Formats: sequence, structure tokens, C-alpha cells
Amino acid sequence: TPTLAIVFNRELEIRHFVPRGYWRITASFGIAKGTYEGAYQRPDFRKGDDEHDRVDRLWDQARAEAVLAACQGQPWADVSEEKKASTQAAPRLYDLTSLQREANGRFGFSAKRTLQIAQALYERHKMITYPRTDSRALPEDYIPLVRQTLGNLHGDLKVHAERVLESGWVQPNKRIFNNAQVSDHFAIIPTLHEAKNLDEAEAKLFDMIARRFVAAFHPVAEFDVTTRQSVVAGHTFKTEGKVLTAAGWLAVYGKTTVDDDSPDSKALPALTPEDQARARTLEARLHAETTKPPPRYTEATLLSAMEGAGRLVDDEELAEAMKERGLGTPATRADTIEGLVNQKYLDRNQRELVPTAKAEQLLLFLTAVKADDLTSPAMTGEWEFHLREME
Repeated sequence: TPTLAIVFNRELEIRHFVPRGYWRITASFGIAKGTYEGAYQRPDFRKGDDEHDRVDRLWDQARAEAVLAACQGQPWADVSEEKKASTQAAPRLYDLTSLQREANGRFGFSAKRTLQIAQALYERHKMITYPRTDSRALPEDYIPLVRQTLGNLHGDLKVHAERVLESGWVQPNKRIFNNAQVSDHFAIIPTLHEAKNLDEAEAKLFDMIARRFVAAFHPVAEFDVTTRQSVVAGHTFKTEGKVLTAAGWLAVYGKTTVDDDSPDSKALPALTPEDQARARTLEARLHAETTKPPPRYTEATLLSAMEGAGRLVDDEELAEAMKERGLGTPATRADTIEGLVNQKYLDRNQRELVPTAKAEQLLLFLTAVKADDLTSPAMTGEWEFHLREME
């Protein structure tokens, strides 16, 4: 019931959502080495209660048109920029929930399907460790075994695994080897067993697990982030460029550049002395857009919400603390979702989970008889936590 309530409450948010119109302004600027785009930044922006408010959104059309007018006729812009080196650490090893979330996002596998495939890889093929785990760490005495496992990997992972061994990167490291974060079972990693002939889905899932395992021991990926401000007639436009300077763990995923699908990874033409810190405003455009309702849950996002007892927690440290108060366990979450689908409380609409009329009747009835405590994910999570404390 609390899991159903999470999905139904989101449906109510979508139903009661009132779209609001807003305007964005982008401009393209020319310098000696080429052109680049910037997005207008509101000077009075304060992060407030309105989750739809962003620094590049103008809620007033007249104001947007005034900014646009000031950028016409190719005026000069004063350009300043700052470069910052930033790093990104490799993601942690998989527990069952993070494996299910990612397999759902990448391949559209349902949580139950991922568990079945993982179970086959564990029982039948003996190629991965026990999958029904909620730990993302390994025991601290596992270093020799990890070295052996790395030496045993085949295919295109072999190169990366050998690099880890030759560079001596398997060292005591609390993010990976941590007894305090290992309960009955530890993170999901490949075993020393030889690869058997796997079917396509098994091969995909095994590759995810093995790749994550190898990547975890690689050093951080290093970026240069350039933030460029172009000021036209007192209006600021911001452009971000990211350049990967050392691939680190991203090499295991075959990435030599920043993700191509993110808008801020476009290569920025460099400012040169001949520009004299100025750029020509080539053209400015006004975009009329409207706010969108929150997205429906997919299995991946619902698993996260169950783990965080109804809160979508992205911060890893916080998620670790919330995990204690989650709904269900890694082994039961998939069955809970399947149960709701089988009993016709939820429909699968491609990847989205949509509550049915039956779900609505149930939850409205529980509210009407003042039994809506039964629908509270936070309270159920608390009970689970106290039961475990007694145990």
C-alpha cells in the first residue's frame, strides 16, 4: 500500500499540475576562433520554494522582450571566464537496487527480470556473487581475491583490468573495502568462474557488473570546466564548456570526451588576445516555453523512492542513511512492484507505471476512513527500522 501511495501521489501531482508559461533567451557570440552560445541569466534569481524557478527563466514577457531588444544590432559583449579543474570519482559497486535501477534505465528490464537474470548468473553460471544484497562495499580482507578476479577477466575488459593490476590501484579504500557497510552479504562482483555461453540479457547484465567492478578501482576522471560570462548592455549570458583532461575510470566505458548528450559539453572556442575580452553578439533568440508536470515513476525511480521510503534521494551518503528506513528489502522490492501490477493496481505503460482506477478507489477509501497511516511510506519505513533494531 505505501508503494502504491508513492505512485498515486505523483499521479495526483500530475493531475493537479497547472502549466505556467516562461521565456528563455539564448544568444550566439562570435570571437576570432569561432562562435559559441550563451543562455541569459536573471540577475535577481534566488533559489526559493518554487521548484520550477530557474536562473535562466523569465516569467514576464515584457521583461524578456526588453532583454532581447537590447541584444539586437550586433552589439559588443564583454567576456570574462574562469577555469576550474574538477573531478568525478568512479561510481560505487552495485547492490541489487542500484543494479535494478540501472538495468531498467539502460535496457528497460523490469526489477523482477533483473533479479531473475542475476539469480541465473549466480546460481546456474556461478559468474557473480550473491545478488540479493543491499551493500555496496566489500569486506576489508578481500584485496587478494579482487586481484585474482581482475586477472581472470576476458574480452575488452582485460586491458582495463590489467591496467589496474599493473598500476597497483587495488589498495585499502573505505569506499570499496569497508566492513562497517557489509551486513550478511557484500556488493555484487564477478567471481573467478570461467565465462559460460550466456544469452543476450545475461551477457548485458554480466558486462554491467564486471565493468563497474573494474571501473571502481580506477582513478577519478578529471575535467576542466570553463564558465564564460558574456555581458551585453548589462545583461549576462553564461556558457559552460567541459573538457576531459584525464579519462580515469571513464576509459572503462570507452569515453574519451564528456557525455555528448549534455548541452554543456560543447567544445568552446578559446578566447585569444586579439579578441581583447570582447565578442560580437551575432543573434539573440527568444524561446517561449511552459513548465512541465513531474514525470511518472518508472521502475528505476520507484525502486529509489522505495529505498528512500518515499523520498527520491540522489545524495549517496544520505541514501545510505535512509536505506535503513526503506520500504522492503532488495530481495522483495521487485516482487512488491510485480504484485501491484498483477493485482491490477498499476499498469505498465512502456516504461511508466500508471495507477489504475482500482488503486484510486483503494487510496481514497483509506483516506475517507482515516486509515491513511497505512499509506505512509515514511511510517512503514520507520516500523521496518524499529523491527530490525529489535531483531
